[in-house]
Amino acid sequence: MAVGRVWANDVPDARVLDMSQPQEVYLEVTLNGQPTGQILRFRAVGDALSCAARDLSTIGIDIGKLGVEPSSEVALNGIDGLRYRYDAAEQRVELSVPDRWRRAFAVDARQLPGSSPASSGRGLLLNYDAYLQSDSGTQLALWSELRYFAPSGVLDNTGTFYANDNRRRYVRYETSWSRSDPATLSTLQLGDAITSSLAWSRSVRFAGFQWRSDFALRPDLITFPLPSFSGSAAVPSAVDLYVNNVRRASVEVPSGPFVFNNTAGINGAGQATLVTRDALGRTVTTSLPLYIDTRMMAEGLSSYAVEAGFLRRRYGEVSFDYAPDLAGSASWRRGISDALTLEAHAEATSGLFNGGIGALVRFGQAGVLSGSVAGSGGGRFQGSQASIGYQWIQPRLSIDAELTRSFGDYGDLATRDGAPPPRSLERVTFSLPLAGGQNLALSYIGLQQRGVPTSRIGSLSYLWSAARRLTLNFSAYRDFAHTKSRGVFLSANLSLDHQQTVSALVGSQSGQSYYNLQALRPVDYAGGWGWGVQDGRSGGIGFRQAQLQYLGSAGQLTGLVQSAGGHTVTSVDALGSVVWMDGSLHPARHIYDGFALVSTDGVANVPVFHENRIIGRTDEGGHLLVPDLNAYQNNALAIDSMKLAPDMRVDTTALNAVPQAQSGVLAHFPIARYAAASIALRDAEGKPLPPGTRVHHEESGTDTVVGYDGLTFIGELRAENHLRLDGADWHCAVSFRYQAPTDHGLPLIGPLVCRRQPGSTP
Repeated sequence: MAVGRVWANDVPDARVLDMSQPQEVYLEVTLNGQPTGQILRFRAVGDALSCAARDLSTIGIDIGKLGVEPSSEVALNGIDGLRYRYDAAEQRVELSVPDRWRRAFAVDARQLPGSSPASSGRGLLLNYDAYLQSDSGTQLALWSELRYFAPSGVLDNTGTFYANDNRRRYVRYETSWSRSDPATLSTLQLGDAITSSLAWSRSVRFAGFQWRSDFALRPDLITFPLPSFSGSAAVPSAVDLYVNNVRRASVEVPSGPFVFNNTAGINGAGQATLVTRDALGRTVTTSLPLYIDTRMMAEGLSSYAVEAGFLRRRYGEVSFDYAPDLAGSASWRRGISDALTLEAHAEATSGLFNGGIGALVRFGQAGVLSGSVAGSGGGRFQGSQASIGYQWIQPRLSIDAELTRSFGDYGDLATRDGAPPPRSLERVTFSLPLAGGQNLALSYIGLQQRGVPTSRIGSLSYLWSAARRLTLNFSAYRDFAHTKSRGVFLSANLSLDHQQTVSALVGSQSGQSYYNLQALRPVDYAGGWGWGVQDGRSGGIGFRQAQLQYLGSAGQLTGLVQSAGGHTVTSVDALGSVVWMDGSLHPARHIYDGFALVSTDGVANVPVFHENRIIGRTDEGGHLLVPDLNAYQNNALAIDSMKLAPDMRVDTTALNAVPQAQSGVLAHFPIARYAAASIALRDAEGKPLPPGTRVHHEESGTDTVVGYDGLTFIGELRAENHLRLDGADWHCAVSFRYQAPTDHGLPLIGPLVCRRQPGSTP
């Protein structure tokens, strides 16, 4: 065992530590040639130094590996491989410690800076999509979503109102209340919902309760297993991580060992490269293979869902039709290790029970094998189902295959809802990326299902990015179970300036020719006009279409003219939202999730920025609605204070808006009018009062001083104001009236004569 030793400093006048008597010393510590910035307490016992374990931990030594308690005393010469040198003149100890005893500097993608706590205002939101069509009569379809949001949760209702010349009716789709808890990453939903499912089970609509894990509440959380990369830096430097020659991270690390934990990269196989520097500044490169599959769960992470209620029937046709029998469902997934994820699912209702287990297993760089077995019982639903799949993604070849078979009278909740499971489902896809922006894909899908003709469809597709703006695509398919069902297509897409695109498609399907020519200019996100024209023919029937679209802050309007087989149809579509919040009504674009209502306390025409991009100005009521915010994430909002009037005071000009899901948050920028003025003060002879004279504003209680030229600045003015001034051996008082100017400027009042009185202020 290499034992630590104490050397005398080789400086001529250095003093060697006297080891004859135990004593305490406080020494500056350097570790492997790098200053730690720490001064630690050491104890000299005989011919050795010792230190408290907790102190060693502060300089990066892993006391857990040493097997000692934090409160214990550790002899430095008892640590294998550690060497030290004491510099008496500089009162410094230089430690040389092997990497195996040092705590690795960790960089973890799951410990990214989190968002601020999410919040919600209180209000109502109405999303609408109104479609009006003229076709041998007038037909109206009005889809709507009415949403009440509050800190306690969201109450939501969707449906469509239909009206024509003869009939009017409303069909309700879903009504539910939900509440999410970011602390437990869970969501509780009451009302209409969709049951949870796994890759080998099916979902159904129901009404009841659902409690499920919700990782969307932590957008920074990476749920799938990711590799760890470790190394050692001889000197403090930047460590760069490259995945498939693309830099994914660059982090400053101290000298010594480090580890990149769970750094996100790719889906499938790839190559990771770590770039560090040695003590001489030379680049050191380390490469290793990696494989990532986003379907798997990270080790120790679980997801779950539990629900119970009554199955929904004839969804989209009638508003209320539910099965009379109670049904329940549960799903669970857990990462047992980074190479193994287990799954389980169960369902039950009157006369039916279904349960199964599954797993995903990663074989290093060789891909991921998945499989499941499930069985059903109760009544006539006696049967089983098995599935096996394999996925292997490489830069030069990808394979995705799956086989599912059911046996006997296998059934699940979807079967009770009228959708029998497939007897057999076969799926395999080969994808081959080629040089020069080309990709070739082959796939096969076979489906056997009761009451449905068997399908065995093979397809071929070839994509070529021929130039920066030109893309060519060839595809063909054939159903081997129905020889007349086949087709072949060739398309070209050309991108022009100003987001304009031109495309052409020609082909043949089931013996009938087809072509389609289209030119399109979509609307910019900032708003404005867009258009599209189309001409084509299918099965001997020609069709034409032209549309004009406008997108503004209050919504989107689309006009459409269609002609097919000599029959012309015109329609108009209006898509948008209306929000009631903060005591006012606001039209807006369609709001899908979170949003913010900016308030400037009634101050109009204030520029508002979202992520450093101007998005509008506040209206006459001092509001601007900002749609399309990311729920549970920081959304940077700011106002331009330089555009405020001189007498306006704002406490903050930037904040983070973090809305809850489907909710709006009030982004309040307190702005107040600054009642202030410059006061010109003179003595009885008309001369400016001397600088530095103390000034007291009686109404506000604030104190200030006289500046040059007898000027003083007073804020928080009232309609009637009184000033008291104190000099070295005199005092005086003045009063004046204040009225806010209409131009929002800061006026000059005076000059006011302040007649000096001898002595101090009474």
